[in-house]
This record gives sequence, structure tokens and C-alpha cells, in this order.
Amino acid sequence: MEKLTIPKIEIDYENCDKEGLCIQVCPWVYERDSRDDFPIVAYPLACDFCGHCVAVCPTGAITHHELDMENFPQVEKELAIEADALQQLLRQRRSIRNYNQKRVVKRSVIEKMLEAARYSPTGSNAQSLEHIVVLGRENVAELVRLIIEDFRKELKLLEDIDVEKPMDPSEHKELKYWLSAYERLINGYDTGKDMMFYDAPGVIITHAPSALSTTPTPVPVEDATLASFHMMLMAETLGLGTCYIGNFYEKANESDAVRQFLEVPQENDILMSFSFGYPAIRFRRLVDRNPSKVQWIGAD
Repeated sequence: MEKLTIPKIEIDYENCDKEGLCIQVCPWVYERDSRDDFPIVAYPLACDFCGHCVAVCPTGAITHHELDMENFPQVEKELAIEADALQQLLRQRRSIRNYNQKRVVKRSVIEKMLEAARYSPTGSNAQSLEHIVVLGRENVAELVRLIIEDFRKELKLLEDIDVEKPMDPSEHKELKYWLSAYERLINGYDTGKDMMFYDAPGVIITHAPSALSTTPTPVPVEDATLASFHMMLMAETLGLGTCYIGNFYEKANESDAVRQFLEVPQENDILMSFSFGYPAIRFRRLVDRNPSKVQWIGAD
């Protein structure tokens, strides 16, 4: 979205009730006219196109010409999710590593996931995230092949460090962990097992402009994490399973072959990735977790 031009925001004063909710949610852009107490658009250049002013106005008096005014539907109270239902949805999401190979995920279903990502929050409302959907076992398998080649190179480097570099016990323990993890990934691949994406029918990869680009995103990793979890929760409601693949996105930026295969722009960083598909195994119970560690300050 282009933000270099001055946004055109209009207030219909015949409908404005003077309550000033627009000022409360956006004091950076709106203030009161000292003459007649109406809200005015005092600082339009400060607008970050979040749409809060349009969404909060009870009389529909605000028109933001840089936004799609047809895409501000009324909140439907009957669609509200009760706390217990939301808590169950959050708890029932599992990291799925067994996918039904006979069920194809339709494009219309994937688009619902992507639509959920569209409305996830982004720092300064940057909305700079881009998503790549990799579909089909052949394409997913090629992605695995490319990243495994990079893991082979990484394993060789780690093996050389293990032999040549003296280190304290904690460093050595961490090195041994990564040596074991890389060996398992590579050995699995060499024996026909996909231990990266678990033979998933699809993968979604999120990227965004890096800090070195001309349009950097203030908090790209946080934006991508929120967007991917929006998609994962939507996937849960659609009967799909998902799994974060940290081993992939943490290394993919360093791989020219992977970036070329995915056609990631040079100025963008790969930030997040997860597999998806219909689960081959269903979990019947919610799982336990450690109690939250909470410090209360100023609580009654």
C-alpha cells in the first residue's frame, strides 16, 4: 500500500455525532475543532491506514478514500466466539507430522487460511508480508532436496569444528546436539523419509522486506509469526493440521538455491514456514502444559 501521498479522509458533519471516538482511537490524526467541537482531520500524514477511525465511528460519518469502504462490514454478534470455545481451539491445535496422502487440500480452503493472515496485526500497519504456497509432493520434495544439500554442507562444517576447535562442555554439548539433528535429517532423507515437511501436501512460507531494503518492516519476525498463527488457527477450524518448520526457515535465507526456487526477492528475508494438510491421525484429548509463570504488579 502506497503511503507517501497525503490520504484523503472526509467527515460527513451532518452525520457526525461529535462524540469523538475517532479522536480517542487515533489522536495522531484527529483532534477537535476549537470553534464548533467537531472532530477534524488535523494531521493526515500521520495516518498509517489502519482503518480504526472508520471501524469505530457509530454513525458511519468517516470516509477514507485510500481504503476499500465496502470492506468494513458490521461486527456480527452472533458469530462471537465464547471464551471456552476459543480456549479449546487454542489447546487442541497440535503440531501435525502425519498427513493423509489421499486427501487433496482445495485451493479455496488454502485461500481461507491466507485471508486469515491478511487481517493479522503488523507493526506500524506495514502490511509488508508476502506468502508463498508450495503445493504437490513433487514441489515439496524438491524444496526438501535443496535444503538438505545445505544441511550436508553445514554438517561438514560442524564436524570440522568438532575435530579442530577446543571448547568448554556447554559449547560441546550444543555442538553435539546440532550434529545429531543434522545427521538425523540427512540420514532420514537418504533412506526415503521426509523429516523436514513430513510428506505434507503443502507448505506456506512467509517473507518480507529486510532491514536493508528501501521499505523495511519494523518488526518482520513478529509480523510473520502472528500471520502464520492466524493461518494455523484457521486451518484448525477447516479440519487441517499444521506444523512450524523452524529447521527450514532458519536456514533457507542462506540458500541461494532455495531462494531461487521460491523466487524470493533479493531484498526480502524468509521469516516463517509451516506444513499443512489433512491429518492422518486425530488427537482425542487436549494436552497438559506447565502452569504460566506470572508476576502480578499492582493487582488486588
